[in-house]
Parts: sequence; structure tokens; C-alpha cells
Amino acid sequence: MRFRLLTAVLTILIGIAPAFALTLDGQEGDASFGFLKFSLSPRSIALGGAGMALVDGVADVDLNPAAAARDSGGIALGQGYLPFGSKANYVSWNIPWKDQRITVQARYLGEENIPGWSDLPFRSTAAYGAHTLKLQAGTAGNVLGFAYGVSAAYAQNNIADVTYETGLLNAGLWHELPAGFSTGFSVLNADFWTTNGRDGSKIIPPTAVQAGLAYTRNIPGHTRLSLAVDARKRNDEKLAIPVGVEACWQNLLSVRAGYPFQEPEASPAFGLGLHWSRYGFDYEYQGNAELSGAHFWALEVSY
Repeated sequence: MRFRLLTAVLTILIGIAPAFALTLDGQEGDASFGFLKFSLSPRSIALGGAGMALVDGVADVDLNPAAAARDSGGIALGQGYLPFGSKANYVSWNIPWKDQRITVQARYLGEENIPGWSDLPFRSTAAYGAHTLKLQAGTAGNVLGFAYGVSAAYAQNNIADVTYETGLLNAGLWHELPAGFSTGFSVLNADFWTTNGRDGSKIIPPTAVQAGLAYTRNIPGHTRLSLAVDARKRNDEKLAIPVGVEACWQNLLSVRAGYPFQEPEASPAFGLGLHWSRYGFDYEYQGNAELSGAHFWALEVSY
């Protein structure tokens, strides 16, 4: 049974690869559904986008679907305040089912009252809105020492009165290595069906492949220190190298910082987490080299 499950996960990963390869030559900024680029994983945001090998809870599924397999079950609610007045809302639910996990996520990112402009003649027009809605469901578990997760998603992108739709696949793996090391890998937003633009042009979702390595060790003062280094390639961006560090004291208070090297408009990120019994609260700040920074918070209940 476990061999069949692992085979299924690897088959999905192999099947996703061509979908990524088909859009690998996209020009920088070509991808639509831009809001899907925003990670809503609180821990990863504070780590500068890193943490692929540190995922361990329901809120981290947005970065690596295998995160749900490392969690007993729970629900996370969060909100983000992005530049230009955009807002993000999400809910992630991890449901135990025998030795597996059923995962359900919903996320909405949008902005209202965007000033409109006409090229000819150049003048202001009526304000408009833009948003992306993403609904997904999947499963996660453990097999042969690997934590895995797979999910399918439906996303809708709306700009003014123009709407695009797409079907997406997500998959991830996590594995513990000797001497305090761990590794993770995921493919996110690989499209298998997408509607065309109103003019017949092909719409390209921001498919991402990300892999990471982490090292964790206990230091004096009942503190656990973790360092994460990831490599991420989106189909319309250059390779980025997010790096982050986290210090956790007695599993109660976590302090995090990170920087996404080579990412467009890269800027430091910071955050902290408070966890008590089954409850957790996270706050993160993500800077931006050109715009105002973004703020995120999340509440999590485990069971």
C-alpha cells in the first residue's frame, strides 16, 4: 500500500514537470494570476520565502503540501495587508483520516478602487478592482520515511470585467536527514487547464518549483535554532535564493528573519510566533524595496 502511495506521488510530480517546462521560457513578468505568487504561509513569509524543509503545520501547506503530513490536524485562519491596499484572506483545514490527512484550503487576494487610465487620450477613467480566488483540496501522509502532499486547485483571476480561470496541481515532499538536517521539495500552481484571454492569448499561471535544505540544533537556554536555505524558480522570474533563520524558545516563542536573495524588489522580512497548548498566533512583516511593506497575521488551532 505504501509503495503504491509513493508511486502515485512520484507520478504526479513527474506529470507536473512537463507543465512547468512548457512555460519555463516565459519572459519576466509574463505570468498572469499574479496574486498567486504571494505565499500566505506565516512562517515562510518571515523567513524571506524559505522554509521548504522546516514545514510542520497546517499553515505551511501553502509553501509545501507535505506540511500537512507533519501535523496532527488543525485549522489556520489568516489575513495579510499588502502594498497598494491589497488584502489577503485564507483558511487552511487539515483533517485526520486514519493515517492520512485530508487538506482543504481557500484563499482570496484582492484590491479595490484601483485608479484607471486610458492610453488614448491619456486621462483617468473609472476605478476598478482585481482579485484572485483559489480553492484547493488534497491529501497528505507518510511513506518510506517521506512526508508527501498532493492537491488539485481551481483559481479565478478577475481584473475589472475580465475573468480568467485555471486548474492547478500542487505536490510536495519532505524528508528528515541525519545530523539535524532536513530537505523539502514542491511544485506549485502547475496548470493543466487554463482559459485564454479575451483576445485569444494564452494565460500563464505562475508555476513555481522550490527545493530547500534546513539545519536544526538545540543550543543552551532551552532554545532550538534553525537555518533554512531554498532555491525557487518561477516560470517568469529568475532563480531566487531565500534564506531564513528561526530561534524557538521552549516551543513557546519563535523569532524569525529572512531575505530572498535575487528576488525582484528583495527586502528583509521579520516575524514572531506565540504557541501555547493547542493554540498559536503568528505575525510577520515582509519588506519591499520599492513599495510599502506587507503585514500578515494568522491564528492556528491544533487537535
